[in-house]
Amino acid sequence: MIRGRWIGVLLAGAVLVTGLGCGYHLVGTSSYLPANLKTLYVATFKNLTKWTDMDQRLTEAVTREWVRRRRFTVVSSPKGADLELRGTIKSVGISPVRFDQVGRATEYQMTLVASVQLVDLTGKKPKVLWEDKSFSRRTSYQVDVSAVDYFDRQLEAIDRVSGEFARSLVSAVLEGF
Repeated sequence: MIRGRWIGVLLAGAVLVTGLGCGYHLVGTSSYLPANLKTLYVATFKNLTKWTDMDQRLTEAVTREWVRRRRFTVVSSPKGADLELRGTIKSVGISPVRFDQVGRATEYQMTLVASVQLVDLTGKKPKVLWEDKSFSRRTSYQVDVSAVDYFDRQLEAIDRVSGEFARSLVSAVLEGF
């Protein structure tokens, strides 16, 4: 009986020590970025798509998310910034995903793909700290085929996908994924 308890205590201790050493932590509570980096400039995303205002909407969403997270002070110029977030919108695609009985699309999926870098500007040469060449997010939106607000739904979807992109991007950068 005592021997079984000791084995249980040893196993529990081993699991605890293993868990502490493997890097698990709550999302948003850790950062692999050096603590001396304090200011961030978010450059306007370059837009390689036909969506004329996608760069502005995405840049605004990403900037708002950085401000909300309060990890860095967001500045309006790369001069004096410790870090710069750079991005290029590579594609925005819309595909029908649900149809009515007559074959008309009633739901679409919007997918946003961008290449993004976080660059350390504090050294003699800029140094890429984090990069994802195909960071993507998607959202779905429904349309009434007889409605006149079809384009309004697209704009709402752009705002939703930009917000989701921003939240996921900032989390990925802060967590190093």
